[in-house]
Amino acid sequence: MTLVNARAAFEKAVTDAVAAADATVLMKYDNVAFTTPGKTKKYILMTVSFGQSTLQNQGAAQDYYSGTIQCNVYVPKSAGTAVLSAISESVIDGLTSVNAPGYTDTFSSSPRVLDIVGPTSLDIEDRSHFVGVISCGFTATA
Repeated sequence: MTLVNARAAFEKAVTDAVAAADATVLMKYDNVAFTTPGKTKKYILMTVSFGQSTLQNQGAAQDYYSGTIQCNVYVPKSAGTAVLSAISESVIDGLTSVNAPGYTDTFSSSPRVLDIVGPTSLDIEDRSHFVGVISCGFTATA
């Protein structure tokens, strides 16, 4: 297993859930160069941060990844916070889908999310978008 596979498992789960709920929402990822979408676009910026990469038992180290996932949901203020809530719900559905008994582990990384926090709504005066912040811890093993 690699860091790339662990990241891909979470990104795919969220992307699939969001696309199923609203195909007009753009997904942006912190590990890929991107241009900030325009003032009228709905989009999500997903960040995966690794805090641990191995677990040292007696003997050789084992791959064991843990860290934090943060999804910032951006919705034009003209769309209202109901749209922010709906998109946030699909992000949460995507994150929790990796914990479901029927989840297909395409990336062979045994991904799991921990408690999900948010969406915490931010209304910054001079910005064109409402922002909803969703975060959670995660683990993935080889």
